Amino acid sequence: MNETRVELHVDAELAADFETHKHLLPGSEESRRRDGDHVILTWITPNAPANAATMSPWFTRNGDRVELGGIDYYDAAGYRLT
Repeated sequence: MNETRVELHVDAELAADFETHKHLLPGSEESRRRDGDHVILTWITPNAPANAATMSPWFTRNGDRVELGGIDYYDAAGYRLT
């Protein structure tokens, strides 16, 4: 299994909600820092494209449950990889 280090930017106002659901993401948090209105997490994730620089997960609601809808990965230039 390949692991890739990517950044995940979370709006500071949504950070508490993200904390509640981050367990749904594959991989694990390596570090975090605050940059203005964002919390930037460095995330170690399996099976991401090797040239991925950032990840953008989205979540869906199924009744009372929140589920991971998917993850888009982007390279350092901002081009979508998946």
